Amino acid sequence: MSDLTFFIFIFSAIAIGWYLGRKSGKKKGAKNRQHKALAQSYAQGLNYLLSERHDDAIEKFIDGLEVSSATFETHLALGNLLRRRGEHDQAIRVHQNLLARPSLNRISQQKAQLELARDYIAAGWLDRAERLLQELVETSSELRSTSLEYLIEVYRDEREWAKGIHAVNLLHGRRFKRLPSEWAPIQAHFCCELAEEAINAKDYLSARKHIDAALGYDRHSVRANLLLGRLEHILGRPREAIKVLERVPKQNPDYIPEILELLITCYEAIGDERGLEHYLEALQKEHPSNSVLIALTDLIHQQQSETEAAAYMGKQLAMRPSLRGLGHFLNLHIDSAEGRARDNLFLLKSLVDQLIASRPHYRCNNCGFSGNQLHWLCPSCKRWDTVRSVKGIEGE
Repeated sequence: MSDLTFFIFIFSAIAIGWYLGRKSGKKKGAKNRQHKALAQSYAQGLNYLLSERHDDAIEKFIDGLEVSSATFETHLALGNLLRRRGEHDQAIRVHQNLLARPSLNRISQQKAQLELARDYIAAGWLDRAERLLQELVETSSELRSTSLEYLIEVYRDEREWAKGIHAVNLLHGRRFKRLPSEWAPIQAHFCCELAEEAINAKDYLSARKHIDAALGYDRHSVRANLLLGRLEHILGRPREAIKVLERVPKQNPDYIPEILELLITCYEAIGDERGLEHYLEALQKEHPSNSVLIALTDLIHQQQSETEAAAYMGKQLAMRPSLRGLGHFLNLHIDSAEGRARDNLFLLKSLVDQLIASRPHYRCNNCGFSGNQLHWLCPSCKRWDTVRSVKGIEGE
């Protein structure tokens, strides 16, 4: 929101305070002194605004505008506006000022408490927000669902996955029934986070239980199948891992690059290079990508020759040019080159590598956040399953 809009809002709020005080003074002649004080507060607040002293103007607003049922929404709106502007301390002061007024009815107090919890979330004070939201869940039937949704957000940021799962179940009251479509993937991700923690702790029994729970919430969870494939591999079951990993392209081909390394390892473990070649060829035909192309080229290099691999890569690059493919193509020619030709290939490969390194490998489809690591939860917009491999000449 622009500074002009913010200026108008604060100006109007202080004017309301002055007007209400004046109106109150007219109805009750004994409050003339209060009316005079409000008029003075209004004048001072206006002066602060004109001097761009917004903090002081807000202070006068809080002092000058009496908290009542008539002005409650104005206070609430100002606090929310300050939070959206990133002025978290000021928003907290406004909402704390509301909570300090015992004259407000129960619903108004609870609304102020909810907004204060949102201020704390925005400011990163998650423990304070958690306490306020837990209290609202227990005491406010009107705000219980909204409070639970924000509490789930807090548990997500605190990485309290088990609490998050419990809160989602409370939100819908459906522990043993299917969740709504917008919540099932989130619940599955919470379970996957627990599964990853269990795998890292070598608690494979718990890991399998969490993965099964994730697939119970969302049977199309790519992440759960990736974890299951990883778990089967750890447990020395490469054939089972292959079966699980080969589900992923059918669920979402965008995640094909994430399965390749482990898939190749598992096929090598069972000694089925021909099966791997056939599967990669099918993938490349149905869902062309640079990661599959490079894997196939390496396989041809191992099974046949460098010349055959280079010929295959060159043919594919002519149809689908890419920086990663070009870098791999140059690698295939460097070893066989000599003298100045070899030096030139090294130089060109170095330039291509720099270009690849300067480009992000992943990008969020929702907010545009980019980086070189797959995030299941976008660090910027906090949305699940929105980060994908970059496509095109600079990516897949």
